[in-house]
Amino acid sequence: MNAARPQPQRLQPPAGSDVLPYVYQVTKYDPADRDQHGHYAGVEPATSDHGPVETAYLQAIAAFAEETDVDQLAIREPQIGGFAHFGLEPPVDGYGLADLFPAGLTGFHDGALVPMAAGLELVRAMLRDNGTWCRLEAEGAFTVHVGWDQYLYIGSSRPCEAALARTRSLGLFPERLHA
Repeated sequence: MNAARPQPQRLQPPAGSDVLPYVYQVTKYDPADRDQHGHYAGVEPATSDHGPVETAYLQAIAAFAEETDVDQLAIREPQIGGFAHFGLEPPVDGYGLADLFPAGLTGFHDGALVPMAAGLELVRAMLRDNGTWCRLEAEGAFTVHVGWDQYLYIGSSRPCEAALARTRSLGLFPERLHA
């Protein structure tokens, strides 16, 4: 199949916000498997494998954070699922946060600082669709969040060429998004 490749997305930042100069969409979906509208048309499932692909996502984030000299992240815009669950995976008790916040969900709040290891576990919970979501950031330097269908968005103040190469070597597909 020789589908036309879409042009990079143009992001429009919310009023008053700073967008980092390097923003990447990182995905397990091969861009060659997109249809003429830019939608993925391959056979890769939209859920976490709880294994090597999930680990690759986490290693990619760690590589970007390391290259940006980030070792802790602030939780931004935290969200916890409600009574309705719309995810593709079954809900998990405690939203996958019990081991990260032993004192309870009160530790999961906007502005809470977490070490990189805890940030990676938060991303794991989001990849597994455990019912929690947030954006993680080191202001002015680094940001990461999980979008729909296992799309990961990483922003950096630096181009992170080594992290891009590492991400590709892990079998993932990083694509630069332009603001």
